[in-house]
Amino acid sequence: MTYGSGDERLVQLGAHARERGIDPGSPEAAEVLDELLGDADPATVLNRLRSHATHPVARYRELLALVKGAGPESAYRDEFVWVVAALEARTAG
Repeated sequence: MTYGSGDERLVQLGAHARERGIDPGSPEAAEVLDELLGDADPATVLNRLRSHATHPVARYRELLALVKGAGPESAYRDEFVWVVAALEARTAG
């Protein structure tokens, strides 16, 4: 499945954070977000990503990946969900 470079970075950083067991509300997650977002507004990014992390949209990406022969793991649902959770934790305060 093909994503833009920003999405690829999100997937890479989200996957790495999940592999390391970083809680989305932790200070370590804030560091991951800083690396991912740069000077972008977290609330704005959160609003854009929420649509990508919903179950129907994630399922669509998963099915599209299957049709393209890439396998369901290419949908990156968990990585999007982790980043959205980290952004929600960051913007809640």
